[in-house]
Amino acid sequence: MSKQAARQLDATDNKILATLADVLRPSVSDLARNVSVARGTVHARLERLRRDGVLHGYLPDVDPARAGFPVSAFTTVSILQGQLDQVLEALREIPEVLEAHVVTGRGDLLLTVVARSNDDLHDVLQSVASIDEVSEVSTQLALASPLRRSLTGLMRDQSERRT
Repeated sequence: MSKQAARQLDATDNKILATLADVLRPSVSDLARNVSVARGTVHARLERLRRDGVLHGYLPDVDPARAGFPVSAFTTVSILQGQLDQVLEALREIPEVLEAHVVTGRGDLLLTVVARSNDDLHDVLQSVASIDEVSEVSTQLALASPLRRSLTGLMRDQSERRT
């Protein structure tokens, strides 16, 4: 992995990345041509995939470190019994919390968190720990991320194996 320095993205960079979801979205005709099925089939399948929650949008795969968030951490959160909804609602207000998974074992939630620096991570973790229904927070820093995959790559591999 290249140790390229993280650069600060400006407002224009952020708008471009946020808008990419619309720009990257291929036309139904292009999809039909690439998949070798009728346009109506593609349209119906896309609608079903969106309705079923399989497809959430068309987002670019942004490297957090190169986008100004070089610190990644995994945080285990223990919560008071029966308070999951309240904790999730509070976590939604902390933008650096990218994912929250309900897990088994020690703790109740496993969070994926990014930050601009260790000091920033400390502030994010303080925000998590200050949620009234949170009883314990434990964090592991990611020192490196030598393997990153996208789900779309897995889906492509699956479709190639079946043909």
